[in-house]
Amino acid sequence: MAAFESQKKSARQIFLAPNRQAAYGTALANAKFVAGWQQRFDGSGSLEMMPTKRTDKNMSKGTEFATSQQTTGWDTKLGFKGDLDARVAGWLMAFLMCKDTVTGSSAPYTHSLAFDESTTQAVATSVYVVDTAAIERTIVDLAMSDLTLTIPARGPVTFDANLIGTGIWTNGVQAGVPALDQPTYLLGSDCVLQLGPVGSLASFVGRHMSSTIKFSTGVVNHTAPGGGLYGLFPRTGLRKFSFQTTIAAKDTDDISTLLEADTNCGITWTINSGAQAQLVISIPSTHLKANKLGADGNMVVWQIESDETLSLSVSGAAPITAQVINAIATYLGT
Repeated sequence: MAAFESQKKSARQIFLAPNRQAAYGTALANAKFVAGWQQRFDGSGSLEMMPTKRTDKNMSKGTEFATSQQTTGWDTKLGFKGDLDARVAGWLMAFLMCKDTVTGSSAPYTHSLAFDESTTQAVATSVYVVDTAAIERTIVDLAMSDLTLTIPARGPVTFDANLIGTGIWTNGVQAGVPALDQPTYLLGSDCVLQLGPVGSLASFVGRHMSSTIKFSTGVVNHTAPGGGLYGLFPRTGLRKFSFQTTIAAKDTDDISTLLEADTNCGITWTINSGAQAQLVISIPSTHLKANKLGADGNMVVWQIESDETLSLSVSGAAPITAQVINAIATYLGT
């Protein structure tokens, strides 16, 4: 018998802290994780530790096969998905947008978030992962690469997040990390969609069937001669965002005309699942990129979409913003 102790997907753990690293290449201190939280996720999250190799496979040397190899670099990626609670909503949006303005002297705190265009240095954090009984690691220099939020008719909003690092990690246990607690989830049934010409947004409660909102930071692991086997820091690229929203048609048209007239529109998703569990995503000035007619069973629906190429920064205002209200006093602090 070749028996072994198989490892359960359900036993995997991810621990987050609201803090940014004080310096690239230096993991968050244990105390930050102790004060952080254990994040539920779907168990299929993946940590990729990717070496770059040099070989002589394509060199002339008397044989067509490789005769030597050498590690020349490391990269790391972390992806995980789950149900969106108020606490991780702030974490995701803060490390995605990298600029968080906080109001409130006690909970609930309001986090007003926007893309930080003042620097190309991405905000980095560390994440502690427990993958098996033998493998526990802290992944360093992680910066948000892309994020997808899906708003259903019922049940929690879901997230799918991907981060990249500089290839640095440390092995070992983070002692004293918190046990699971009971967060407050953001529910699709609490989402109020408002859409319409700028200055005349109307509620689409009852007709709003679902939405998917996607973000990308274009972040890369910055490497250069002299940097050794690891990246020097995560560097942001051009930010992108898009949305796809399904809205039930009615007897009088108020959707198709927005595309046909090239109307300057605003769109806002407001999710209020409690005094300390709220998320608002707002695009104040956009033009529809597509408007597809479809069906949901026997019901005719419009599938509208747009992205950053048609969403305008007007008078210096950000083309997309987020607001999170929760019990976390601050994100992005060291």
